[in-house]
Amino acid sequence: MLRQFSKITAAVVLAVSSQSNYAASPPCVLAPSACVAPVGGDGDSRHTENRVYAGVNWTLGGKQGLVPQLVLGARSLRVKSSDSVSGGDLNLRLNVFNGFSIDSLRLSYVGGNRDVQGNIGGGYSFAESELLGTAAVQANYSRIGADYVFGAGAIRPYAEINSLQKPKNVGGGGALGCPSGYTLGPIADSGASGSQTSNGLTCQKPVM
Repeated sequence: MLRQFSKITAAVVLAVSSQSNYAASPPCVLAPSACVAPVGGDGDSRHTENRVYAGVNWTLGGKQGLVPQLVLGARSLRVKSSDSVSGGDLNLRLNVFNGFSIDSLRLSYVGGNRDVQGNIGGGYSFAESELLGTAAVQANYSRIGADYVFGAGAIRPYAEINSLQKPKNVGGGGALGCPSGYTLGPIADSGASGSQTSNGLTCQKPVM
């Protein structure tokens, strides 16, 4: 009789302990399918903006003096709803106002926001037959920067007016929502992974 009572007591304690551990586990950890990322909203909104452009550049200290150069280029940016941007810029400078010749070629990484973007990269000066490094700041229709010509050890500041306007903003995708059977809520204490969240929220459903 005492042995049977001991067995029953042990079973009850084990069941209560298991239930307690079960209840303490975050629902997304307990059952990964119980949490999914919300859909819609601005959190996941982004687009790629590709543009070709033209401009006029003035370089200080170059062989052309203050005679401007024609700039032809192409830029590709990934624009997010947070207004951050990243991408690349490829441009070619041509001497066209004092005899035609190819001056230089540049490839730069572009990063920043929709208002101001930093450019950093490298290229080649055909006029001096030397590699160069370049850094600049691009704003609406304008760019200011400097090149470093490695062989000559010279820094060449420049100013540019171009047709690159401010990147377009990303349209909102509406309010965040959840699939049928799920409830939108904060990720705190849910155990949701990064792929199950958006803007600090996750979609949960009861774990049976």
